[in-house]
Amino acid sequence: MASSSAQDETESGTVTPSQDFPQATRLLETRLFHQYMTSTYHTLSQDGLSAHHLSMTIPRMAASCPYLLDSIHAFAALHLASVEPDNRASWLNHAVRYQSQACAGLSMVLPEISPPDYEPAFVSSVIIMLFAMGSRVLSVESRPLDPISVILEARALMSGPAMLLSRILEGGVEAQLDGWLCAPDTQESLESGEHDHNGNPVENTQVLFSLHKDIVKSLDRLRSRIDITKEEDRPIYQATWQRLHQAIEPWPKIGPHGGPLAWPLYLSDKFSSLLQRGDWLARVLLLHFGIAMRLLCHRWYVRDWGRRLVLATLEPLDEIPPEWEDTISWIRRAAARED
Repeated sequence: MASSSAQDETESGTVTPSQDFPQATRLLETRLFHQYMTSTYHTLSQDGLSAHHLSMTIPRMAASCPYLLDSIHAFAALHLASVEPDNRASWLNHAVRYQSQACAGLSMVLPEISPPDYEPAFVSSVIIMLFAMGSRVLSVESRPLDPISVILEARALMSGPAMLLSRILEGGVEAQLDGWLCAPDTQESLESGEHDHNGNPVENTQVLFSLHKDIVKSLDRLRSRIDITKEEDRPIYQATWQRLHQAIEPWPKIGPHGGPLAWPLYLSDKFSSLLQRGDWLARVLLLHFGIAMRLLCHRWYVRDWGRRLVLATLEPLDEIPPEWEDTISWIRRAAARED
């Protein structure tokens, strides 16, 4: 592994030419690290979070942690795939290779992880999770989206960072990320800096605020229906709705539960089972999450992910129950609106 080779040489105090670390790899990794330090890290920050951790603390961690360095290289390559569409396939190949190395390195650490590894492992696992979403957005393949598989995959990927974060917050660790992980006023930065082919910003802030207002109203109507349902699974619907509302309502503040992006983490096995059985209340909750993800469309690794999730959920449905026709009609319109 190239990054591991470089790390071994650094720790030994010598740097010698090696067939395991050819010049082409050195140049590529320099390009990727430069991309992260000058551009990619900006896209990960939100208002209320210090860019210092993303631009200083995390790169310093990566200097002694090969799997974190591989995560950074992978995410930077993925970012380059988004900003250099003519070279997308090449950058995606590099991104997948470094992502594989990062996952392999992290998997070796996790079984017997110790406190000094909590923070780098947490950061790496977060980047790996975001990479999984971004790679779906930027894939050159036109694979059909399986909504339930996507949600379950997201829940599984988020469980790692959540476990590590809980260990960090328990204390007893010299927290290099202190002041960043628990920032109370964190909120979405709605300026992506990206523009379409006509030179217009890729997101329209007024449209996003209007969409947010409509989502909250629809959620309130949905809660009223959940509260009067006589189905035995009502407590599951109520708990899932509560988490979804907590994720969406504070926007553009991210809130203590991680915002819309983190909602799949809180899904119970029982709710997942309802989704897999085609339960309509569960399906409508999932569709509201898909619409809520459109509030994050300014993030390059999210973009139209929410719209695609909604359309993939609705496409195979032959018939809409009469009681859900108005709700599904609104969801279709919300998915079709321009960002």
